[in-house]
Amino acid sequence: MSTIIGTGISTKLDSLAAGKEAALNAYYNLGRYDPDIVITFISTIFEQGEVIKGVKSVIKDTSLIGCSSIATISTHGPMRNSVAVFAISSDSLGFSCGKNLRISQNPRAASHKIAIEAAKSTNKTKNIFLMFSDCLSGNGTDIIRGAQELFGTSFPIIGGCATDEMLFQKTYQYLDNNVYTDSAVGLLVTGDMAKGIGSASGWQPLGRPHSVTRARSNLIKEIDKKAASEIYQDYFEKSFEELKKERISRLGINYPIGLLENKQKNQCAVRMPLRIEDDGTLVLSAEIEEGEDISLMIGDKDLVLDSAKKACLEALGNIKNKTARFALVFSDIARLQLLRKDAREEIDVIKNILGKNIPIIGCYTCGEYAESRFNNHDITITVFAE
Repeated sequence: MSTIIGTGISTKLDSLAAGKEAALNAYYNLGRYDPDIVITFISTIFEQGEVIKGVKSVIKDTSLIGCSSIATISTHGPMRNSVAVFAISSDSLGFSCGKNLRISQNPRAASHKIAIEAAKSTNKTKNIFLMFSDCLSGNGTDIIRGAQELFGTSFPIIGGCATDEMLFQKTYQYLDNNVYTDSAVGLLVTGDMAKGIGSASGWQPLGRPHSVTRARSNLIKEIDKKAASEIYQDYFEKSFEELKKERISRLGINYPIGLLENKQKNQCAVRMPLRIEDDGTLVLSAEIEEGEDISLMIGDKDLVLDSAKKACLEALGNIKNKTARFALVFSDIARLQLLRKDAREEIDVIKNILGKNIPIIGCYTCGEYAESRFNNHDITITVFAE
C-alpha cells in the first residue's frame, strides 16, 4: 500500500453538509483503506464547529488536525470559500498530535508543550513536525523556537499560521472534535520516508534601506529614530489616522518589511505588520532585532511564480533520485492577493515539476514555517518520496 492520499473539497453553503461531502469524497478516494490522519482546512465563511461535526460524522475514529484558511490548495488548484479534507493512509508513516491554548501569553512555551505532547505518545523515528498556529497570537519565530527546544534546530518543522478572509480578526485551529482560537496544534510525523523541503519568496526591496533604532521582540518602536509607522506614512503619503483606519495589515500584505538574511542566497526575512499601536509602534508577525537594516518590500507576479519553481526544484533536489508520492504546500496569503485570478498558475508550476497526478495537500497561510525559519510571503513545499 505505502501511502495513499484521499482528497475531498466542498463548496456547499451549508456548513454541516460541506464537512460531510468533503469527508465522504476523501474517504472514497482512499478506496478500501482506513485513514491514519485527517488534515482539514476550512474557510471562515463556514460555521467551524458544524464543519468539523460533518467531517467527524464520516471519519469518526481518526485523529483530525488543521486550521482555518482563506483558500485551500490541492491537486485541483486553489479554492476559495471551501472545505478541504485530506485523509492519509500509510504503512510507512505514523502520526501523533499535540495542542496548546492561549499561546499569545507565551508563544515559545506553548509550542514546546505541543511538541512534548505530540512526541510522548510515540517511540518511532521522528520524521517531520507540522504545526498550525493563530497568526494574531504573537511572535512566529518564538513559536518555532519552542518546538526546536525539544526536536533540535536542525529538525524540519513546517506549516504556518491560520488565516481568516484577510480581516485579521479571528482564526481557528482544529484538533479532533474541537475548534480553538489563540492556539497552536502540531502533528509529529514518524517513519523513514524521505522528504525534501524548499521555500522561496519573490518579494524584492523597495527604495533605500532604513535602520531599526528601537525594537523589542516583534515590536518595532522606531525606524531611523522616528515612530516606526512613519515609514508607511512617508512612502504612501497617508496620515497616522488613515493607516489606523485602513488597517496596516492590508497595506502590509503587499508591502511588508524585509531584511537581508543570507547575502549569498539573496534570502530575505520578510515580516508583515499586523497592527499599529497608538504610539506608532508596528506589531509584526515575527521579530526583527534592533540595529538591523530593513526595507519595504514589493512583489512581482513573474518573480513570485519563479519562486514557486525554485522552491519545488529545491524540494526535489533534496530527495535525490527517489519518486515523489505527495506534497505539502503552504503559500502565503500575500501571494494569493498578488496573483488573484492567476493563483492557479502557482499550483500549475508545482504540478508541472512534480507530475500532474502527485497529490497536493495545503492551504494559504499568514507566515510559513520552513525547517528552522519563520517567514512571511514564502511558498514552502515539502515533497515526500520513496
